[in-house]
Amino acid sequence: MLWPGDGSVQAAIRDRLGWLDSPRWLADHQTELSDWARDIRARGFSQVVLIGMGGSSLAAEVLAEVFGPAGDGLSLTILDNTHPDAITEALGNRAWSRILFVFSSKSGSTIEVQTLCSWVLDNLEEQGVAEPGGQCVAITDPGSPLMHLAVQRHFLDCLQSPPDVGGRFSALTPFAMAPGALLGMDLAAIAQSALDMSAQCKADKTSDNPGLALGSWLAEQSLAGRDCLQLCIDEQYCSFGSWVEQLIAESTGKEGKGMLPLDGTDASAPGSRVARVILGASTNETFWQCYPEADDDGIPTWRITLQKETDLGGEFFRWCFAVAIAGAVMQLNPFDEPDVAATKAATRQLMDGEGTAGSGTPLTPQDLGASLASAGQGAYLAILTYLPDEPALFDVLEEFAKAVREHFDLPVTLNPGPRYLHSTGQLHKGGSPHGLFLFVRSVPERDLDIFDEDFGFAHLNHAQAEGDRAVLTDRGRAVCSVELVGPTMSCVAQLRGALAPILSA
Repeated sequence: MLWPGDGSVQAAIRDRLGWLDSPRWLADHQTELSDWARDIRARGFSQVVLIGMGGSSLAAEVLAEVFGPAGDGLSLTILDNTHPDAITEALGNRAWSRILFVFSSKSGSTIEVQTLCSWVLDNLEEQGVAEPGGQCVAITDPGSPLMHLAVQRHFLDCLQSPPDVGGRFSALTPFAMAPGALLGMDLAAIAQSALDMSAQCKADKTSDNPGLALGSWLAEQSLAGRDCLQLCIDEQYCSFGSWVEQLIAESTGKEGKGMLPLDGTDASAPGSRVARVILGASTNETFWQCYPEADDDGIPTWRITLQKETDLGGEFFRWCFAVAIAGAVMQLNPFDEPDVAATKAATRQLMDGEGTAGSGTPLTPQDLGASLASAGQGAYLAILTYLPDEPALFDVLEEFAKAVREHFDLPVTLNPGPRYLHSTGQLHKGGSPHGLFLFVRSVPERDLDIFDEDFGFAHLNHAQAEGDRAVLTDRGRAVCSVELVGPTMSCVAQLRGALAPILSA
């Protein structure tokens, strides 16, 4: 057995190994997907809005940001936020008549996808669309609630993904490749890259096997106490870092173990805690000049050079293989997410008006500052945001993160919610017990009602934040909350005022 667990665990793992065949699946279906997308585009749509969370949307986001629309391809926007202001920003000023809505969920029961689907269908009806499902496509597992809804509401199509592929391992399945086809991408080149990498990953010798080599290296760093993985990614491929972040955090962050993914900024942790991955285009000389091989700072470093954009097909597979190997060496099951359900349950309790048991009282900013000042080995700060995508607010948070790194010599990660609940959220709850957490939430300017529900998105977004805060508090984590009210510039001022006491500790 490669991975730990009893007979039932081994059976569950076997049911999640379909990703090993996903390069072949893509090669066999790429023409079909391209033809399907061509037929969709012929219907007059001008853009795609993909609504999904975590593994159902992150790989598609990589393709949208790296490749963009090609030829007659459609533009692609990802909506993975339940904050009413973010939803309004994403959809409020668009002509809906030419939008194709893609609802993406492996289980078909993801609350964010379910509620946004209900809201979109209701709004299409209010806009006079006789058959709202005619502007919708579902991507899901066979027999899921989303599949049944797609049939009931006469969706334009429902694409069924191989059911034996877990969400974060699904980059080479319809979850990413159908959106890629809508973009007008060359799926054949992506498939060939993935097939080539898959073939290399069958080699017995580590030196000949890119996935085995990377996975063994990741495990070696983790077992040596290097719990921070610094991802230095070429700007062209920066969205790939978010996909890797989810794969690493959700696969290894359990049983008190795990690697904390960090962006390419100064990790602000002892060198003994850090390992580094550098990934960039071979043609970007400016990027590689920032990371010369002769610059030996004592941090173990793994370098990946992409010759062309379609090499991402191989990288998707290499990283899935590597993380599976790392889990085996670390004696973890990389295919489950045992702590994610806790926040879902707490959120549902709040939605039902039942409250959350033992949710406790958050720390004050001064208390959080004192906790940061006295934090010991293995500590880090995670800033968890429930905000619209407002640059002015995130600029303040980036400045604050930099100041924390400099003031307390601690690694800091900035995780937008609720999307992090489907990625780093597993690590925060199931990984190192030494994390400290700052929740930042803004009260929406106005709410958006959800058809057939007795709550709106403001309540859902708040419940997701409060539910996760309660779970982290119950697990003994240091947690502080900041709530912002009013127009953007007022929120910026409030945020600066709330953060200042933390840095004065």
